[in-house]
Amino acid sequence: MRSNKTYLSLLFLLSLSLLFLTYSASAQWQQLHPMPTHRSEMAAAYLDGKIYVPGGLGGQHQFEVYDVTTDSWEQLAPLPAPRHHLMATAHQGKIYVFGGGDQDWSPTVTAWVYDPPSNQWQTLTPLPEPRYAGDAVSMGDFIYVVGGKGPSGRLLRYDPQQDSWDFLKGMHQRREHIRSVVFEDRIVVLGGRYQGAGELGSVEIYDPATDTWREGPSLNTARGGHGAAVYQGKIMVFGGEIIMTGRTTLASSEILEKLSGKWQPGPPLPMALHGMPAISTGSHLYILGGSEQAAASINRGRVYRLLETPGPPPALTLGLFLTTLPPEPISSFQLAPAP
Repeated sequence: MRSNKTYLSLLFLLSLSLLFLTYSASAQWQQLHPMPTHRSEMAAAYLDGKIYVPGGLGGQHQFEVYDVTTDSWEQLAPLPAPRHHLMATAHQGKIYVFGGGDQDWSPTVTAWVYDPPSNQWQTLTPLPEPRYAGDAVSMGDFIYVVGGKGPSGRLLRYDPQQDSWDFLKGMHQRREHIRSVVFEDRIVVLGGRYQGAGELGSVEIYDPATDTWREGPSLNTARGGHGAAVYQGKIMVFGGEIIMTGRTTLASSEILEKLSGKWQPGPPLPMALHGMPAISTGSHLYILGGSEQAAASINRGRVYRLLETPGPPPALTLGLFLTTLPPEPISSFQLAPAP
């Protein structure tokens, strides 16, 4: 009889532990003040405690900034021309914006720089060829424009000091709707899609010192229109869509600890989204806006912040019993909708 009571007590404790772990998985995201303009397929860049968000479907002229300290938004000087699927990055105290699609969905060559103290835009030397749905990253003294739709797949390098462009070697696989990050002194291009190739799980790694590309560890799920950032020393990829072989929006995420490693499951988004940027501030990671429906702009202005340290799902050990909980399903998140 006593052994039965002990067994039931252990089961009760185990159930409580499982409930705690399930709650822990579902509490990984905090919803913050929504964006004033609900958008998708926009860019974002982080500078001095603020996240700058230019353009996008649903707000092609808009330029807004989010203060991570006060959880508040402010309208800034609008873009010089309407853009969506544009590329942006912060570099040496300013925000640079490149290319993007115009109102006719044609790729453009425009290049602008925004000065935060004066709240003014300046026009730069245009891109050497039109691009949209690529990405831009700052590394060292240069800015690199990677991938996207355009005449070629060559890598573009911009020198802010000289206001000039150079063509560099292109990726092995042309791709658009990508994300790229700087990691381990390399530019890492993640997934995307391309006509004829479909959604891509492949990863390509660029070495600026040698102007060479090599293959990296492939994503577990091929995706385009996703978000990505380096957070706590790891590459994190979130959401995205699959439109070449169906109409699916993703909530899953993946984590890579080193370029020689393998992708592991990460915390799922509170809802399936695509066309949204992910921004790391160093201490926190943010997801901004995006669309719920694949190949469409059902836009959300929601802002989420990741609360817990990324890593594999928690494990519970009890004697010889080991269980690892899967990520919490999307439907379990009870978050109030943005206005």
